[in-house]
Amino acid sequence: MDDDKYTVTVYVAAPGTPLVKEAPGTTSGPGHMFYTTSNGHDKPQSFGFAPIQHGSMDGAGAISDNDNVNYKNPLYARTMEISKSQYDKLNEFGQHPEKFGFDTYYKDARHNCVDFTWAGLNHAGIERQNHADISLPGMPLGPSVRLPLPGHGEGKSAYRPAENVDDVKSIKDPVPGSHLNSSHSNPMPEHRSVLQHLLSEQQLNDPKHPDYAMYQQARTGVGKIDAEHGRAPTEHSDNLAASLVVSARAGGLNKIDQVLVGSDGGRIFAVEGNANSVHGLDRKMAHVETMQALNTPVAQSSANWPQALQQGQQGHAQAQAQQQQVAQNQTQQGPTQQQGPVMRT
Repeated sequence: MDDDKYTVTVYVAAPGTPLVKEAPGTTSGPGHMFYTTSNGHDKPQSFGFAPIQHGSMDGAGAISDNDNVNYKNPLYARTMEISKSQYDKLNEFGQHPEKFGFDTYYKDARHNCVDFTWAGLNHAGIERQNHADISLPGMPLGPSVRLPLPGHGEGKSAYRPAENVDDVKSIKDPVPGSHLNSSHSNPMPEHRSVLQHLLSEQQLNDPKHPDYAMYQQARTGVGKIDAEHGRAPTEHSDNLAASLVVSARAGGLNKIDQVLVGSDGGRIFAVEGNANSVHGLDRKMAHVETMQALNTPVAQSSANWPQALQQGQQGHAQAQAQQQQVAQNQTQQGPTQQQGPVMRT
């Protein structure tokens, strides 16, 4: 119909948002971002992207069509009137994103629901405002000021769903002045776990982050390498340190005593204990690929940190369980009977 009114609503759900349909009584771990479309009279269509295996951070993904009824009281929602053409493009992308070059393999903070939502919006010509986040003078780790820049930006500028609210707010109304344009905010969920708080807030280079001490250990080690090569620390040094923390936590390290460069420079190692240990029993090591780590933003590593910490804890628990099983088996078998020497006459 010529008088149909079309809208898109972009939702941002924070970590700890209650789930209604998928797993009633539980909450969203990392949060979520998705969109819905409406023609004003039919049931709204909902489009989101999530791993097929619930809770997985790396694996095959699929399009979810019930996020709008699954996430209770999401942090932020913005509705915008759009054209029929934009409505059609949002629907066709949401139904078959792979036809438009979107990879449906879910990869933690690197490629997730945030990427999907912005890709769908961009496909319909809906873009966020360009900006730069500038640290306040003398406060490099303190709050930053967001300065708008000319033009529009494609894709995401933040890795965590909850960090995308400002970018969604920066979108210019496709139909300025429409009475259908609206927004709604809810408070952050009250009952959030420690990890959910972290996913909502601090980064690894924030002194309030619980793993800031390990980040400082890594940063000190990276700083020594910079000094040995006559380089001043840069943003890439921060990136490398944050990547080392994530790798170290995933590998079960509890601290970083040294940071070493591999023989060919292609890898950087985080070491807990004696780096020169002959038998290796008093040493733990983790590594990162040098170029990849240098170019991985601190924000991305921070988003990956909770999963890495959980992976390291699971590995420790599995190792303990195996040790207990070995000890139990030995107890059940009883002491080993050793035959003494045979005396011959």
